[in-house]
Amino acid sequence: MVIRCPRCRFTSAHREESRSSADHILYCPRCQTPMSFTDQPDPTAASGAEAVLQPQLHQGTDWERRTSWLDLVAFWRTTKNILFRPAATFTALNYEAGIRSSIVYLLVYGSLGQVIGRYWFTLLGIHYGILEGNALDNTIHFAVAVLLTPIVLLAFILVGAGLVHLLLRILRATQRPFTATFQVMAYASGATSFVNVIPIVGRFIMPIWALVLYFVGLAKAHQTSKTRVFIALLAPLVFAGLFITGIVLLHIVTHVLDLLEAIQQTI
Repeated sequence: MVIRCPRCRFTSAHREESRSSADHILYCPRCQTPMSFTDQPDPTAASGAEAVLQPQLHQGTDWERRTSWLDLVAFWRTTKNILFRPAATFTALNYEAGIRSSIVYLLVYGSLGQVIGRYWFTLLGIHYGILEGNALDNTIHFAVAVLLTPIVLLAFILVGAGLVHLLLRILRATQRPFTATFQVMAYASGATSFVNVIPIVGRFIMPIWALVLYFVGLAKAHQTSKTRVFIALLAPLVFAGLFITGIVLLHIVTHVLDLLEAIQQTI
């Protein structure tokens, strides 16, 4: 039978015998829209008849169906799925539900993961004498960092999602509004923050894993090519690298000029 995607209108031949059940899910080869077979009202319909597939409703994540923000079961299932099954999870995410659930997930559990990571580094600094303050100073410093973590984390995701979404729009790769980009980056950041439970090493694994999840999630959310998502994610990193490199070079040049001036005065 011939099938057609209701979103991008992609048409392809599909063998009837490959259909395992009436609720079998099929993904469009072009835009990856999840779809399900519609039952044929006429059992004598020709095998070459065109069957329009209906979009599979987004079931959402366990976290979106949570009973409260302390629903640890929903949190654990969602985090596990995001970390190890990102393609299926971000495909099923309910992007029409708004950003409230993703913000709560990020602020509560993402912040907790960041605090755990900072705790390990604080212990490391105290053990090797990197933190030279007394116990009270170190405690106050850590407490202030804990209080500021949710604000800094939310600001970072808002700015990052805004910049990435702008680049995706420039590349004509946005099929959904900014809220979808924010949802992907908030959930991915919240999930990878818990990699910090691994002492020290988790702090270095986290950003790499987060970038991978951003890459997969944004491609699924906006149903666009991975090349465009890669460019949108890489460009801010390149700009940041060039900016930091420029500051370092300016600092070096300033010191060299000061040194030359001092040498000239001694001659």
